[in-house]
Amino acid sequence: MKRYIGVALVFCLLFIIAVLNRDLLTIHKEKENSTDSNAKASEGFDDKPLTIVTGGPTGVYFQLGNALARVYGEKLGIQASVETTDASVENISKIAQKKAELGFSMADMLASSRGKEKAVINKKDLSNVRAVASLYPNYMQIVALKSARIHTLQDLKGKNVVVGALGSGTEVLAMRILNSMDISTQNFHARFLPFSEGIEGIKNGTADAAFLSSGYPNSGITELASTNEIELISVPEEVTEKLKKSYPPLGSGMIPADTYKDVNTETKTVMVKNLLITNKDMPQKKVYELTKALFENIEELEQTNSSAEKITLAKAVEQLPLPLHSGAKKYYEEKGIIK
Repeated sequence: MKRYIGVALVFCLLFIIAVLNRDLLTIHKEKENSTDSNAKASEGFDDKPLTIVTGGPTGVYFQLGNALARVYGEKLGIQASVETTDASVENISKIAQKKAELGFSMADMLASSRGKEKAVINKKDLSNVRAVASLYPNYMQIVALKSARIHTLQDLKGKNVVVGALGSGTEVLAMRILNSMDISTQNFHARFLPFSEGIEGIKNGTADAAFLSSGYPNSGITELASTNEIELISVPEEVTEKLKKSYPPLGSGMIPADTYKDVNTETKTVMVKNLLITNKDMPQKKVYELTKALFENIEELEQTNSSAEKITLAKAVEQLPLPLHSGAKKYYEEKGIIK
């Protein structure tokens, strides 16, 4: 009897070992498949981390940049990170000088001005930059507390006004708007601060109004409106039409009513498309895969900010003021966007 029990125990032990070996083999195969998948996804990529230059931490660039970095990490198996900057102008410079691989910029910063002002970006830098995609529109959002009694742009005279970080796309566009109305820095107290500091200035009373060129809703304005009564100041249609003659990428835009708490009317303003840009020397395959991953995972960007809902493949090559990178062009040709 004891012998039969011993034999049974041996068989049980052998069965357990076989099951364990099967499970270990399954786990090993899953790891191999995962490794093969990541290797296939990142084929053609070098080992360098991918840096995406964005904007300030309360802006849409930063939010979408982080979402894009996650997509590239998860779907392509590459190390991607974001860098906060003063946005468009700085981003163009970093991309042109190969200090970053991808970046966001307002389209008017990349276009040759027909006006008399000095070029914002030098021609050498512009020649090194290529478009990856036309994304969503920025709207110039000029915010003040209702208590400041600023209802029009003319009411900014004599006030402390945050016009954006010095040299940023927001600052350049803000000054273009004001100059077109013959309002100069001699008429108001200009403060050159990024979005977050501009909003903070309104809160603590060191600023009366702030310009923010951003998709809507802007998280900084949303947060300000949650605890204060705010007002958005319109840019008259005739001002926008005047600006379009010198800066073709600019257009008329409308911030819908109820975008922000207790702002119950539409706000006319200036609109400009945002672009995703890269250096002309980025490998074609790399840019192809980055472009493909962007549009095949757009829902992940939409979950980050509603501005991403306006990013569509059909409009990816619209209003581009500079040439497409060959990798992006290849993807759009495959999808029938470019014939």
